[in-house]
Amino acid sequence: MDQPASRSGVATAAGASVEVAVDPAGWAPLVADVDGAQIVVGGPGTGKTEFLVRRAAHLVGRGVPADTIVVVAFGRRGVADLERRIAAATPPNAPPVAVTTFHALAAGVVETHFADRGWQRPPQILTGPEQAAVVRELLGEEDPQRWSPAMRPLLRTTTFAGEVTDFLLRASEQLLDAADVAAMDRADWRGMRGFMGRYRERLLAAGRIDYGMVLAEAVAILPRHPLDAAYVLVDEYQDTTASQVALLRALAGDGNITAAADPFQSIYGFRGASVENVARFADTFARPGLPARRIVLTTSFRSPVAILRAAERIAGGDIPGAAGPVVPAPGAGRVDLHRFHQQTAEAEWIAAEILRLHLVDGLSYRSMAVFVRSKRRFVAELSRALERRRIPHEPPVSRTLDQPEVRFVLDLVAAATTPESPARTRFIRHILLGPWFGLTLGELRDLERVHGAPTSWTDTLRPRFPELAALLTDASWATDQPAAEGAWTVWSSLPQLAAMATAPEHRTARAAWASLLQVLTRWTDRNPASSLVDYARLLEDEAFEARPLLSYTAPIDARVTVTTLHQAKGLEFTVVFIADAVEGVFPDLRVQDTLLGVRHLLPDVPQDAAGYRRFRLMEERRLAYTAMSRASHRVVWTATATGFEEGRGIPSRFLALAAGTDTVDAAVTTPVDHRTPVTVPEAEGLLRRLAADPEAHWASWGGRPLRLAAMAVLADGSRWGLRPVSRFAGFKPRGPDTGVVTGPLRLSPSQGEQYERCPRRYALERRLAIGASASYHADLGTLVHGVLEAVERRAIKAGAARSTAQEAVAELERRYDGAVFGGEPYATAWRQRAVTILEELYGKWPSGARPVLLEHRLEMAVDGADWLGYADRIEQRAAGLAIVDYKTGSSAPTKAGAAESLQLGYYLLAAGADREVTDRGPVIAAEMWLPWAGRGQRQLMRRSFDPANLPAVFERMKAVAAGVAGEDWTPRPGEHCERCPVRTVCPAQPDGAEGFVA
Repeated sequence: MDQPASRSGVATAAGASVEVAVDPAGWAPLVADVDGAQIVVGGPGTGKTEFLVRRAAHLVGRGVPADTIVVVAFGRRGVADLERRIAAATPPNAPPVAVTTFHALAAGVVETHFADRGWQRPPQILTGPEQAAVVRELLGEEDPQRWSPAMRPLLRTTTFAGEVTDFLLRASEQLLDAADVAAMDRADWRGMRGFMGRYRERLLAAGRIDYGMVLAEAVAILPRHPLDAAYVLVDEYQDTTASQVALLRALAGDGNITAAADPFQSIYGFRGASVENVARFADTFARPGLPARRIVLTTSFRSPVAILRAAERIAGGDIPGAAGPVVPAPGAGRVDLHRFHQQTAEAEWIAAEILRLHLVDGLSYRSMAVFVRSKRRFVAELSRALERRRIPHEPPVSRTLDQPEVRFVLDLVAAATTPESPARTRFIRHILLGPWFGLTLGELRDLERVHGAPTSWTDTLRPRFPELAALLTDASWATDQPAAEGAWTVWSSLPQLAAMATAPEHRTARAAWASLLQVLTRWTDRNPASSLVDYARLLEDEAFEARPLLSYTAPIDARVTVTTLHQAKGLEFTVVFIADAVEGVFPDLRVQDTLLGVRHLLPDVPQDAAGYRRFRLMEERRLAYTAMSRASHRVVWTATATGFEEGRGIPSRFLALAAGTDTVDAAVTTPVDHRTPVTVPEAEGLLRRLAADPEAHWASWGGRPLRLAAMAVLADGSRWGLRPVSRFAGFKPRGPDTGVVTGPLRLSPSQGEQYERCPRRYALERRLAIGASASYHADLGTLVHGVLEAVERRAIKAGAARSTAQEAVAELERRYDGAVFGGEPYATAWRQRAVTILEELYGKWPSGARPVLLEHRLEMAVDGADWLGYADRIEQRAAGLAIVDYKTGSSAPTKAGAAESLQLGYYLLAAGADREVTDRGPVIAAEMWLPWAGRGQRQLMRRSFDPANLPAVFERMKAVAAGVAGEDWTPRPGEHCERCPVRTVCPAQPDGAEGFVA
């Protein structure tokens, strides 16, 4: 056997290292040379983990006691994988080698030696929400004078509690205590210096500890109580934090440690991991007389040339400690890059391609995976596409609530606690299309036509689904009841769920629900004050290994893996899809700095804004590299975007890098249209296309014209599992203008103003949903209104007159999703507009009046029509109550126009008849605040209603109600016609008139 080649001489000084490059044929002697500090580096698929497995097996075979070998994996999935592989590589009767995570190892140390660190008993580890609750409680007791002036108004807010919780975790990861933080002498950390000490005292008294502290405590304990660890093996060393490196140093001492790493797969810098740890390994584990050894694995067992080179182009540059060039695995490999114009089309194509690969190419479902940057955007759509094809799949982290039958609990919680908005509509769509309601798209569309201001979703659903409407009306089951009780309320309220108890076909759903309720019961025992909302927030936390002490259980059956890019670490598949690769989503370059500037705790993170952005981009590039290198044969990138020129964003810049082209447009292609159907619905679709194609008449199949053959099969479709012809959609004859308004007449002030402007456009857009489409301006308005409602509600609870620009911008950062605004470069511009609106508003706040009601529902009946509107803000002024309507657009009404505004007038009329309002005082004013339209002015732009116009507004409301009830849709031409989206179907316009010729 060839001996491995040494690329540098042996050095004896502490901190020096010997580097050895080795191909697979030269592994054996290196695996057997187990002494000292060694770091195994290599590119994707070079066998770094396999090297650790073989070394563990060699140690066991050499007679080293298994209980003196410690193997540390990055996460739960890594633990399960290493345990399985080491067990397979050792004799059946050999004692098992311990494989653990950093947190589990540290927890064991602390539980054994708790008294050394001041605990009266082994401390209980806090979950994320539990830690946030402790921090929030402690902040509520703080003296504001201890904190910087900028932080004082925030002390009792949930948002700031989350910021402080994150600060505490990151400080522990960097082994920083209160004295270290004080030495940094940052003004905004003034309050944290003393708070860290008080927080530790509170945990000591309560016998509890958080995930960050457990590592720091173990590091402090091990020098006095070392473990009997003769050999330490560590996987994924490139993602270690300062506390994890210190734990390994304390564990191994001057003994034997072997770490495996690929700096190009370092993807957790945002959580305090440092890629520099790989380059520093020799210094960290220096041993006099025995320099560290650096073993470079040169050959990939997994990544063929096309995939490897594409991944390397994305990763770019060089990193200290990297392995250098990698010899690709045999085979060419393949990288495809596709663009779609609708997210639904993207999800449907991926699902169809997975099914085709399974049925035609014979790939196991287990050998395919779909990776996404964020599970909040695309996974639900993809999951439904997979479920429609009955493709088994493993969603991110394999949680109970990711079971299709139970997942709607999250949507139900979100729908019940989200105000009327596009976001709430999305949640309700998921519920209605899911397995427990099973609406068709046509049935859902019928409900959506009924829904819309002033008809809420609750009112829309009540006639058909009264139990669901009741849950949406009163959300106390989600917000106030303990989590387990809330789940039982859902179970007992929805009759659909009762069938689950006995029906044989619901066996899987029954097991999932039982598991959910058991988990919630245990969680409620530990957190009696926490609701389903709190539990949902915990589940939606995207931080990988958020619960590092739990064990991972792999699915028994073959499933497609659907997971996030971060969770893809350590996995291997034949085909990998990287979906939803849209600029603004991936790479995710959103500014993620916090009010406290937590990133300044991390020594290897750049402090300046430009450097930090470069740091983020490089980590996102490494994330793409890691994801691509999971595939052994094919990688498929997909993105939904319509291009720069249409203003809807562009595919990720990574697609051009993967393809090696100058532009994204040159990189992307249209997916191959596989004409051969592989499922019954696809076969039916093909037959129907042939039957409708005149050209198919001249082609033949089996001696018959192809078109007639297709018709014959469709007519006899029941033999093949096709739908009866009677169920095919057809065409309806054109109907009259009447019949548009059905059921009780419900209107809103914005509808009233739109009807006054043009009844025809109102009917088409608001009643028939023709031409009406979402816009970025509307999305921005919804976003800003949601931010203002959230921060002002917290201000009310804190007893403050109003919130602050800092708090509002922080809330904006938590809610902002750049992909909603078309990705880059648009996302940055829209975000800056939102920031400017908030800063203009709070910087020029016009009064010291206190808010009394926010997003208050105002109802009023006029001549048989029910009117409904929502007042953004009702505040208490010296002379009475004033209604405020936020306007985020760039156009401002004239003072005369605002003085007779139907919307402001309605608010005054309806508020004057609302006891909840008038019990707080007389309603004296209604006005618009226009921070964007008035930017640059010295004072906030406002427009006020003239109460003298109330009688006229009341008459106008009656006229609108009469016109809508009478279905008078007569067009009213004007200047607005030039930009009207429905002019092509308007009889008053030349380009629409021909459609109405008798």
